[in-house]
Amino acid sequence: MQPVTLMMVQETTCDAPLWVIESSAPGRIGPAHALASRFDCSFRRMRDLRNAETGWRPPRLVLTSGIGAGLAGLALRRRSGVPVVHCSSGRLSATLTGGRPFDAVILPLMHHTERRSPHIIPVLGPLTIVSAELYKRARRVWTERLEHLPEPRIAVVLDAGEILTPAEADAAARHLGLTVQDYRGSVLLSVSEGVPADIADTFIGALGDCYKLVWRHGEPDDNPTLGFIGCADTVVVYGGRAATLAETAAADMPVFLGSAPGRFGRNNRMARALIANGYVRVFDSDFSPWPRDPLDEASRAATLLRTRFDF
Repeated sequence: MQPVTLMMVQETTCDAPLWVIESSAPGRIGPAHALASRFDCSFRRMRDLRNAETGWRPPRLVLTSGIGAGLAGLALRRRSGVPVVHCSSGRLSATLTGGRPFDAVILPLMHHTERRSPHIIPVLGPLTIVSAELYKRARRVWTERLEHLPEPRIAVVLDAGEILTPAEADAAARHLGLTVQDYRGSVLLSVSEGVPADIADTFIGALGDCYKLVWRHGEPDDNPTLGFIGCADTVVVYGGRAATLAETAAADMPVFLGSAPGRFGRNNRMARALIANGYVRVFDSDFSPWPRDPLDEASRAATLLRTRFDF
């Protein structure tokens, strides 16, 4: 799933109580930004402190992600005493920043460290801007365009986090396509960036005669994945990267993995944790729902931080 562009409550004055310092690429929403969005307050976002003007009132809390941003946050902490929370976004970042000198570190499960510290707040996966509420908004935008598709609508994400062989892609898609035909439903398929063309072609062809709507990364249209999932009754993920697993598990509907953990590389631990906590199940010819809450680790972390820092 591609980065999401949203209108966030970003403050343009010097009095924002929350600052986000983030080293992510321009236009991309990183974990610190995602976490800030759950605080329900205005915040200032910057890449470093070069644009911080003399005389600005220090914030009450700083969220950082990226090594450079983390160092900038620590410089601000030394200068003004403001607490700094670092959102670890990679194995190197986790190694360099796990615990002190930050006041808290958000550490995703796939960057697990043996280090024990009260400053480390573990989360099931990367923090994401995507939430059940965002899917509801996408549903309102996309319903009219997708309402002609037969129900149940099955949103399918073919991602690049797992290396499928053509034979495996063929078998998985045939199984899915026949099940959708049995349910007299339809498939809304998103093919993510990085999926080899031959795997995508094989998967799409093997879906067979079931009613399907397909979008592939690189096509001129806007990425419809949020709308596909928002208007679906069920989600099935194949080859999910960590971000994709976190984003799809945020949906307020049944979410299935196309294969059992063991094929997700370093994300196997995250996939197993999502299953153990009831957020996802492994697909096996049945789209039946079960009692589950949408995954929202950013909101959970924000609640902990508000309490810890009396924000």
